[in-house]
Amino acid sequence: MNENKIDKIQRLLALANDANDAESMVALAKAQQLMLEGNVTEEDIFQHKQQQEKPFVRDKIINKGKPQKWVYRLAALIAKNFRVKYYYATKGKETELHYLGVTSDVQIAEITFQYARGSISYSSKAFMRQPEIKRKYKRKWRLKQDYIEGYLTALGTVFRKQVRTSGYELALQLPEVVEIEIEKLNLESGKDFSHEVENNEVSNLAFYTGYEDGLDFKNRDLIS
Repeated sequence: MNENKIDKIQRLLALANDANDAESMVALAKAQQLMLEGNVTEEDIFQHKQQQEKPFVRDKIINKGKPQKWVYRLAALIAKNFRVKYYYATKGKETELHYLGVTSDVQIAEITFQYARGSISYSSKAFMRQPEIKRKYKRKWRLKQDYIEGYLTALGTVFRKQVRTSGYELALQLPEVVEIEIEKLNLESGKDFSHEVENNEVSNLAFYTGYEDGLDFKNRDLIS
């Protein structure tokens, strides 16, 4: 018996539970008739319902191209705090960043990632346009990375505080169905994309400016 007919039986049984006596009897009789005709047992219906309720796991590419190192760190940070698995795969000259998880978790994590990436790009460019930073032209690239590292560090602080305040520590554990899919991928350890901030006045200024801007992330209008 095909799934469409089992779905129909489920709807009839639901109607039998919710309708008045007359409608309930008609719905129940029709459901029983279909079960007999299709040799469908209550166990078949139960298993079908369980399958429908099983969370759907999605593997979504959230970024494709040649991402900078901080984008990898951002993707990993978001994944850690939004109950998804992050990994990347290099195909030719392009690298794909993936989120793997239950569909609803992947959607939220991707929205947060895209918003945070745009916010960091905009804020870091604004920082680099400051006159006192523009004069440090020989160190511009590193100062930008120092600023972004500060921003990412602050994001981690914001997310951890949010988790503790809401009591989400256990809720962030990956669902078993996701763990099963992760095992199938046979993932290997990735490269080290960390960034070390030098201990000097200008680098510290860049880092702590980024940190202060990152703390304000939660106060900005998020994509809904």
